[in-house]
Amino acid sequence: MTGGWEEVATFLRALPGDDRARFARHAALDLPEDAGGVAAVLEAHAAEHSSGPVELLAITGARAGSAGDLEFARRLGRAALEASGTPEERQLAHVCLAQTHFKNRREAEDLAAFVGHCRAAVELGHAGTFCYERLAALYEYRGDLNQAAGICQRAIEVLGAAGDARSAGAFRKRLDRLDRKRAG
Repeated sequence: MTGGWEEVATFLRALPGDDRARFARHAALDLPEDAGGVAAVLEAHAAEHSSGPVELLAITGARAGSAGDLEFARRLGRAALEASGTPEERQLAHVCLAQTHFKNRREAEDLAAFVGHCRAAVELGHAGTFCYERLAALYEYRGDLNQAAGICQRAIEVLGAAGDARSAGAFRKRLDRLDRKRAG
């Protein structure tokens, strides 16, 4: 999938009826039966909400995950990741998948997937706080203070460069606390 509206419409049209209904419910869209009509609905939604195909798939996946529809959320997140053409789209897809896996983090496989998707978003320079906060907390909980400090440092750099001085300041305080903890 290359991420255009026609490709997303074809992807949605190929879903079994129950899955199309799940997508429509989580996306809050009324999808017609024909692929051309689906593309038109998606394009109208995008124009109204200033979003693209990848954003719609990723955010709908995150909504499905929040509603507890984890398997479907993972499928939509993987489709968003596959359709991603830019670093920003990959960031969003990784963050939405991380949120879905975080919901079921007590399962080892989901926890590992959560960490992997967060790390990917962080490496791509995502400027939101979710992955940084959760990774820093997880590493600190595990006693890996160096990893936690590294995540905080990256957050300070990325969020500061993005103009989010408040969040960068919060991570600076967390890093200072971790530094004191590491010093003993």
